[in-house]
Amino acid sequence: MNKRFLTLFLILPLLVCCNDKDNKKQDIDPMITITGETEFSIKAEGGTATFTVTSNVDWNSEIDVDWVALSPASGVASDKPVTVTLTCFQTPKLKKRTTDIAITGGGLRKFISVIQSGDPMAGAAEEIKSGATVLATNPLVEKFLTEVTYKDWPEEDNSTRATRIFDYYGGFDGVNLTWDNWGTEWPDGDIPCHYSIRWKQEDIESGVMNLHLEDKLGWKGDQEIEAGSLYVNIKNLVPNDNYTYRVTAKSGKVLAEGNFSTTGHLHQVYFLGDPQKPNVKGGGGRNARDFGGWKTLDGKTIKYRKVYRGGRLNEKWTPYPLNAQGEKEVLFEGLGAELDLRGNDDVMFEPAVAGLDHCAPVIEQGGVTMLKNDAAKTKQCFEFVVNSVRNNKPIYFHCSLGRDRTGTLFILLMGVLGVREGDIAKEYELTYFAPVGYSVSSSDKKSNKIPTFHNTRLAWVYSDVTPYFWEFAQQTTGKTFKEGVEKYLLEVAGVSQQDIDDFRTMMLE
Repeated sequence: MNKRFLTLFLILPLLVCCNDKDNKKQDIDPMITITGETEFSIKAEGGTATFTVTSNVDWNSEIDVDWVALSPASGVASDKPVTVTLTCFQTPKLKKRTTDIAITGGGLRKFISVIQSGDPMAGAAEEIKSGATVLATNPLVEKFLTEVTYKDWPEEDNSTRATRIFDYYGGFDGVNLTWDNWGTEWPDGDIPCHYSIRWKQEDIESGVMNLHLEDKLGWKGDQEIEAGSLYVNIKNLVPNDNYTYRVTAKSGKVLAEGNFSTTGHLHQVYFLGDPQKPNVKGGGGRNARDFGGWKTLDGKTIKYRKVYRGGRLNEKWTPYPLNAQGEKEVLFEGLGAELDLRGNDDVMFEPAVAGLDHCAPVIEQGGVTMLKNDAAKTKQCFEFVVNSVRNNKPIYFHCSLGRDRTGTLFILLMGVLGVREGDIAKEYELTYFAPVGYSVSSSDKKSNKIPTFHNTRLAWVYSDVTPYFWEFAQQTTGKTFKEGVEKYLLEVAGVSQQDIDDFRTMMLE
């Protein structure tokens, strides 16, 4: 017999046999069996649970959330049950959360449900108790303000003039904070200390609650608290102040009350926002602070809650910096006016929060260019600030980032009030502690391989504006920075002496 035919004769039964096995395999009905619980209730702190999967087809799992994981997450066809461990991570949310996990294979889908309790203390800051004394200013900023003293510009020559800001942790120095870790390890030095007032579960009644907070300076505010909450966070505290607080139920029952004191050098403010573009860590009203608390050369002190400087509160591109809670926080702080110093590309002609008085003169560039070429608009800015204070409407002024145009107006206003120029330099440099999108010259990694914080007293706006005002000072009797700024306002910007005098009277004590 031909060998080829013999070979075919011998393997033909094998082919038929194999084909029969394949047909039998294809004829098997897919089956997935889950043994044990199919609905798990997990506590807020997280936990684990198990169930078994028996499947005659390869199987996989589908999970749409990042707070639950399975191990193993898939398996191969087998008549032996596979034990699956479900891990649920601790929740950062007040309310419960749920998800369904699908076990799929062979066209089948079986479901596991996970329900996790909310954590009534999720998001709570450090507790503050009646009688406590707490730091209001961010500790990174507080350390810098406490330890650094700058001489006034004319008292230094080029060989001794320096900045100390890079000696302090908290800003983009290219060493402690770099492109490699800025997105995860940024310390948020521009955000003031947060604290929580707490009460007992057994004292809670149905309905929303209310926080009433007031201080010795005459400020007071009321904040609604979500029903069922066990705490309320407070922030944006004025340093060296005394506060009283009261939390009441809808019925009027007092859940918590007491008093506390604050320390610090600076009244920083932060208004809540949603996460922003990838090149800016965190949203909200950033790089923002009050003028209050700084001393003048004649021994007076700038009043708190009159004038604030900061970064943008709204923008043309979504998402907006402030969320709904942030807008409420602006009003809780007591702001009544907004001065937008941005140029044509990004200026907004309506307030970030409904109800604020608003002014937008459209300024394209800060520094001496703003003071000279836009002298009329600088006058408009000054008069809007003065009138806002006159009308008892605390004003927040900003450009986009709170650095250059904002820095220019800040130097002018602090200068005309009589703050020592070396102290103005310290405050000006605090933008260093704000996130990358505000502090470094560019947050574009491609064009800015080695990002640098430029807004020191030695560069950019400060080194441009300050010598300009000192030139005017040399033409005055006392040759002080205060007199130099006043001379500019009178002779170049055309501001009235009455507005200057009234501003000092209203702002100083």
